[in-house]
Amino acid sequence: MKTIGIKGATLLMLLGAVAGSLAVTNASAMSKSAKQYLTSAKKADQKSSKTSKKIDKAFDKVGMRNLSALMADGSNGVVPGSPETNIFYTTKKVSLSNGTSKKVTLGKGSVVSGTVYQKGTFTVSSLNLSKKNQKKVFKGLSTKYPGSGLSTVNGTPLTKYTKNTAFAHNGVRNLPDLQQKGLQSYFDTDKANNPFITVTSDNYLNYYTTSYKKGNTANYSKISQSVKIKKFTRGSSNYTYYLAKPLKGFGTKKVKVGKKTLYKLKMSLGHVFMAADNFNHDADTFRITVNVGNKQFYVTLGDVAESYAYALQGHNYGSFSTSEAKSYIESLQ
Repeated sequence: MKTIGIKGATLLMLLGAVAGSLAVTNASAMSKSAKQYLTSAKKADQKSSKTSKKIDKAFDKVGMRNLSALMADGSNGVVPGSPETNIFYTTKKVSLSNGTSKKVTLGKGSVVSGTVYQKGTFTVSSLNLSKKNQKKVFKGLSTKYPGSGLSTVNGTPLTKYTKNTAFAHNGVRNLPDLQQKGLQSYFDTDKANNPFITVTSDNYLNYYTTSYKKGNTANYSKISQSVKIKKFTRGSSNYTYYLAKPLKGFGTKKVKVGKKTLYKLKMSLGHVFMAADNFNHDADTFRITVNVGNKQFYVTLGDVAESYAYALQGHNYGSFSTSEAKSYIESLQ
């Protein structure tokens, strides 16, 4: 078995960064003026204009299958290439750590998704592990963090996962984590316990409501709804999930697939909107709505897609030139 050595303080900071990416503002602490600003921002955003329709039309052509590409950032002034591989399987038994003396072993062939936040450490997303491995991690390490660390100092015991499933396509997650769209989503930092959706490596669609986090304490084992995906269609514009049971509150439709009764859930891209700095209320970032059944979620656009949205507004505020951003987006359409 591979031995993993990770400095506790460093890893805890990395895991904190992962947790922070999910959202960190306490809704109960919102001031009256902030709420008034958000209400006005939402109202203004709901009034469609010629420009907003133009932006929505351009991004809608990209479709769900290229959502990850819309989220990608450039590097050193160069637009991204193909989406980076973020799904692997382990080539031997490995140990995961959360920065303490505790460790959990995952078996050879385990499917993991994650990111290299620091050289020598691959941060595994616990939320995307199979149910079996999630149970191991939450029981053996902690339910407090959405990730754990795997050292790659002495080699990388990981190989690209090439199967195409509801979870993965050519080594990349089909669906990034989706944050639920609400009033505070018009701030660049959403509320701390914002509901979200994710998919596991064994093809379960998991929906977390606000119950997973109270105050500063998170418990990522508290999944509000977890439904097996029995069939998945990866269309150019839409994703269609056929679920073993209804996802309550999402308007899933009962359908017959062969002799089986399943529940159909569609996902598609929607309105592009702006989020402002929480403190000075300056326009800060663009987000794109993802329609999930009858609910709305979102992801934040990367700097290339953001540059194109600015260009369509008639501004030159982005990190990339209009021609570079336009060429990148059109290549995805």
